[in-house]
Amino acid sequence: MTALKIIAFVMILVVGLVFFTLQRNGANLFQEPGFAKRLSTFLSTNVAETSDDNPLPELRTPVFSVNAEKLYQRVLYVAAESGWSVLANDRDNQDANFVVRSPIFLFEDDVYIQVKFINMNESSLYVRSSSRTGKADFAANSGHIQALINGIKK
Repeated sequence: MTALKIIAFVMILVVGLVFFTLQRNGANLFQEPGFAKRLSTFLSTNVAETSDDNPLPELRTPVFSVNAEKLYQRVLYVAAESGWSVLANDRDNQDANFVVRSPIFLFEDDVYIQVKFINMNESSLYVRSSSRTGKADFAANSGHIQALINGIKK
């Protein structure tokens, strides 16, 4: 009976840690496209990227009412303020590569951004975040993208 209690306690602890991590990373588990789809995505992939048709609304291509140069400068500023390390940036092509380290275990994720010109007063942002290790990111990469977009909007 004691062994069953220990096993049950460990299982509850593991499930609790998984959900705490998902919540901390901004998994938005109860939003569109639903709990099951989000949970399976965050427990089976280690890449997140913006796209026009992404099933996760927070990962749909963001469009900003600012010219591409200003958006690019804002991206660099927000990334620096967030503590991301710059691997490379190309002002001419308005793209950059960053490394984001997790606060506890120092896992490294690679983030690539590219600002895209729409017109003189609008630009969009493509972001791809991928984990260097592991098969599941527990929504960390989605969280990086959301943090960047939210920081730009401030």
